[in-house]
This record gives sequence, C-alpha cells and structure tokens, in this order.
Amino acid sequence: MSEITVACRDCISTVTINNPPHNYIDWNVLSTMNSTIHDMLKPEADLRVVLLKAGGKDFSAGIDYASFAKMSKEEAKRFADAGYRLLKQIEDLPVPVVAALKGETIGAGLGLALAADIRIASSDAVFSFPEARLGLPPIFGSSQRLYKTVGIGRAKELLFTARTVDADEALRIGLVNAVVPADALEEESERMVVRIGGNSLGSLRSAKMLINFGLNEGYDAGLKQEVTAFGEAFNPDTKQWERL
Repeated sequence: MSEITVACRDCISTVTINNPPHNYIDWNVLSTMNSTIHDMLKPEADLRVVLLKAGGKDFSAGIDYASFAKMSKEEAKRFADAGYRLLKQIEDLPVPVVAALKGETIGAGLGLALAADIRIASSDAVFSFPEARLGLPPIFGSSQRLYKTVGIGRAKELLFTARTVDADEALRIGLVNAVVPADALEEESERMVVRIGGNSLGSLRSAKMLINFGLNEGYDAGLKQEVTAFGEAFNPDTKQWERL
C-alpha cells in the first residue's frame, strides 16, 4: 500500500497518510505527498477543498528520530528542506485545507497540521513538540506557524516545555478549531469539507488569499488588497458574482 492515497469526489480531494503504525513522516511520505500536493497546484485541477487525514490510530507521531540517529548534517538539511517545501505547498494551495487529527499529533506531524487552514480533532488527540527533550530545534515550520496560531507566549511555552496538550486544551488555546467524539471524527470532517465545497470557488480562493496576504504582507496591505479583490469579483471576465 502507498504511504499516501488520494481520493477525489465532487471537487473534494481527500489525502490520507498510511504509514503504520504511527504514520511517521519519512522520506517516502515526504516525496509522495510533495508530488501529490504539487499536482493540486496545477491550474486545471478541479478542486474546491482538501481534506488531510490519516489511517490507523494516530494522525502522525512526527519523525522516528531513532532511525535518523546516523543522519549527516547534509541529509538532515535536505530532509528539513523537503518538509519546508511540502508545507509551503499546502499553505499555498488556493483552496481551503482541513486536517482531521486523532491520537498522537506530534512534532513534525503537528507541524504538518499547522499548515492546514482548519483543524478538527478527535477527543483522544494529543499534541506536543518533543524536540526540546531531544536536543533538536523545531522542524517543519513549527517555530513560525505555531505562534501565528496560538500567540507568541503560548508558542514559546509549548516549544520550551515540550509538554503534551490534550484535545480540550488544544481547543481552548486555538490550536484546533473543533473537538468531536473519536467515533465521529470522519463524519464531522466530511461534513465540514462538504459545507465548504458547496460555496463559491471564487469566494473561497479570495478569502484564503486575502487572509494569507495580510499575514505575510501586513494589515494595511491586506486591507488594500481586499478592496482590489472585491472590485475584481465584478469583473465580467471572472463572473464570481454570478453565485450571489
């Protein structure tokens, strides 16, 4: 079985990690997922929303560091760069990405989840960045995306202490958008992507682009870009307004 499977239905693409027993992110997972997401960036891709989930009991326990013990400096940098490129591609997808999280969502696995736009967690999900206990820096953009999600002070605390956060606390601090019973995760995440996918593609693309633009370019630039985007929605060549 491939470590990554993709299913497409009604303009919804479901990407599933299958690397048992803990869905570790290794070279094969990175390579296959990079190719998968790259194909979604093609202009002809018929896509409104992406659901990112995992088989088995865990979303991803991150990296199996024991197997990386003999990795050289150059190999480590190449691996981190491959992760950077993957998560940047996910972040740059023009449509919303929803991550369905369960069990262990740790380290690089949590970094992967942070690249999604919306995170839905099962009640049994646990989250942590263990790198401080291992003598390693954060990986896969965690040092940057975490503070944009939960705030600077909370991000520093989680990275410095390497402590585990349960689903209820994750919801309280804004790490996830919703917590659902473990046996309802698949149904609720499907419900979310179907609801999103039923909306205007132009509106979905504009909303994601504008929020990301403001985060990267600043508040004032984001406000000005919103004015431009609203005018463009009434461009007779794009006809976004036909869904009103």
